[in-house]
Amino acid sequence: MAYCSQQDLENAFGRALVVAIYDDNNDGVPETAAVAACLAYADAECNSFLRGTYKLPITSVPDELKFAALDFACAYSARRRPELAHTLGSDPFKQFYDAAVSKMKRYDSSEQRLGTAAGEPTNIDGYIRSSYDETAASDAPARAFDDFGDY
Repeated sequence: MAYCSQQDLENAFGRALVVAIYDDNNDGVPETAAVAACLAYADAECNSFLRGTYKLPITSVPDELKFAALDFACAYSARRRPELAHTLGSDPFKQFYDAAVSKMKRYDSSEQRLGTAAGEPTNIDGYIRSSYDETAASDAPARAFDDFGDY
């Protein structure tokens, strides 16, 4: 199940622009394979950020994830037909892509959280482990490493 759909893409861009970007044979209908590739790209980009933080695949997609995936899909669309995408602004690929990456970084760091349908992130209530070796530091002065806390 894709995180966003062709309908979400049409809601974001408008049907006419989606048809213009994805209609390769000029029959007035977006090509199914081309749209599927766009949606697969969006899923893959999202998953690359969430892997290790959330249990994948996320089957019940929260709106937060859907809209992040939609930003990746919009970036893919802008890159697919740059001559048409210039109607959206000066550099739409970069704008959409940067917005999506920014969202996903916040979800990955748990600065923002996906809805409960996505599950609990694995980095919540974690602890920091140090690679500090006490035997190697035995020659150091006694108070040198007393109170470093989590550092």
